[in-house]
Parts: sequence; structure tokens; C-alpha cells
Amino acid sequence: MVLKTELCRFSGAKIYPGKGIRFIRSDSQVFLFSNSKCKSYFHNRLKPAKLAWTAMYRKQHKKDIHAEAAKKRRRTTKRPYSRSIVGASLEVIQKKRAEKPEVRDAAREAALR
Repeated sequence: MVLKTELCRFSGAKIYPGKGIRFIRSDSQVFLFSNSKCKSYFHNRLKPAKLAWTAMYRKQHKKDIHAEAAKKRRRTTKRPYSRSIVGASLEVIQKKRAEKPEVRDAAREAALR
């Protein structure tokens, strides 16, 4: 048997069926709180991100190790793409790349004079 758990809108804690406090705002938005502490903090307009025991604080300050380990990303490798630069075609660039360093140095010296 699987129990449908919900999350507290303030602390992020799991709430099992038959537990918690449900608050329905005048605009028909439903809030479910795990306990009276969460409810009173919400009504006093305290920010959960500033309280160290809430899930939002732990997420913002990178305290949750379990979620971070499961979320390791693989880096995508960039495929080489050859583009021509304005004023120089692809053939000219490839020819300059293929030049020997001595020839390149001589051309640089000639340009500086």
C-alpha cells in the first residue's frame, strides 16, 4: 500500500495522510503545513529561506548532499566547427595554420618594420 504524502508549504517536510494543517486563502489557494510552528511562521510572513531547519534553506546553502550526488551532470563535448572570419576565407586561415613557425616569424617581423 502506497501512502500519498504531501509537502509542507513552509518547511518542505513530508506530511502523511491525516496529519498537518490545511489553510485555504481567500483567493482559494490551498496551503498545507506540517505543524503549528510552520503555520504561525507563514502567517507572520517569515521567509523559510532564512530559517536553517527548512528545506528551502538547506537547498540554497547546498547542505543537502543526497540530492546533489544524484544530480551529477555529464558535460557535453563541443564538436569542432570551422568558420571563416570576415576578411579571410577558410582556405587562407588553413594555409596560415600550416605555415612553419619560421615563416610566420619572418612575416611578423616584416609587418612590424
